[in-house]
Amino acid sequence: MSQFKAFMLNIDSLSLVYASEEEEFYYKDDTLVPEGEVVGIEIENQDTIDIVLFSNIYFTHDAV
Repeated sequence: MSQFKAFMLNIDSLSLVYASEEEEFYYKDDTLVPEGEVVGIEIENQDTIDIVLFSNIYFTHDAV
């Protein structure tokens, strides 16, 4: 069995993650991702929830 298939068999659910009105997600060229755009996926398995962003997106949480 492939590693990917084994990984997928352990997932309970997948959800899309969207940018909110907060300025948290940026494209690699430092452009703000607009609200409502898909930025990645949320993977829920037995004990954890992981958010995997697309390769052209990064997250920042700067204190105001």
